[in-house]
Amino acid sequence: MSLPPLYALRAFEAAARTASFTRAGEELHLTPSAISRHIRTLEAQLQRPLFTRHGPRVALTAEGQLLAQELGAGFRTIERACARMQQRSDGLRLKAPTSLTTRWLLAALQAHRPALPQERVLLHSQWMDVDHVDFANEPYDCAVLLGHFRPHPQWHSLKLVDEWLLPVCSPAVAAQLGLQPVAHAPGAPDTPDGPDVPDPAASAAQAVQVTPATQAARLLQQLPHTVVIHPSPDRRDWRRWCAGLGLPREPDSPTALVFDTLEQGMAAAIQGHGVSMADLALAADALRSGLLVAAVPTAVPTGDGYHLVWPRGSAHDSAIRALGRWLKARVPRLGDLGVERRTLRETA
Repeated sequence: MSLPPLYALRAFEAAARTASFTRAGEELHLTPSAISRHIRTLEAQLQRPLFTRHGPRVALTAEGQLLAQELGAGFRTIERACARMQQRSDGLRLKAPTSLTTRWLLAALQAHRPALPQERVLLHSQWMDVDHVDFANEPYDCAVLLGHFRPHPQWHSLKLVDEWLLPVCSPAVAAQLGLQPVAHAPGAPDTPDGPDVPDPAASAAQAVQVTPATQAARLLQQLPHTVVIHPSPDRRDWRRWCAGLGLPREPDSPTALVFDTLEQGMAAAIQGHGVSMADLALAADALRSGLLVAAVPTAVPTGDGYHLVWPRGSAHDSAIRALGRWLKARVPRLGDLGVERRTLRETA
């Protein structure tokens, strides 16, 4: 069977989608009578009616509805493919979550632009309840996603930085709660993404005085006197942090603020609205500047991390790998924050 003419298929799809020959004609810059002729051509070739006509009103037949669904999906696929081809010369199209973009990625890419002008990156920042990308149906060349990535048959993956959770608040809120947050040491040695190397004498002295679990338990006792800030609607981050320290319960507070993103939770904490759970890497600058303090200076790993991912066989493979090396070398510094980073083994 030979395919019907493309102009007839396009006219039918537009008419079916708009439920009007007139609106379809306006969209395709044709007269309503031309749309009608194209659809009659299609009906003649398929040997079945696709519309019922009642004067100026038209309605799809059952067979017309089936054809409209398939053609609509087909034309959207064609449009996406053409859009990707038209954008190829513009640069790498990178998808990333909003909190990571605001707290680190945007600044890293701004530094990348003058250093590597031949590798332009077009950033698309999106809120995602669960970080994901569909390279087949979304117009991206690569993405930075939070998750626990195993080898993928269709993707390459490069881990940039692990996720550690810890509670943060403003200095004023810490004082109100009687907490003793640890400030970062400006001259301390730094490691970008590895275990801290504490001073043995200082560690021994601290071990005698207090443990992370006792500090965390004290914080939980104080939380009823302030607002608990949850940076995700499912409130999972406080649960994961408490579980990582072996605490038997979640925080109790008569009032709570619930947000969609870590960025919103940290912004509320900076403004003095309560104690929020935060990602250590994303909170690093605010901790270093004193806008935030660690309510308990112990960060718990989630097992997740931020990864740069891209499809295997990408025409931009070398450029994406270069971008990955650039980002990996510029992940947030963590070793000078005065925060203990526990390992997954310690939290098991």
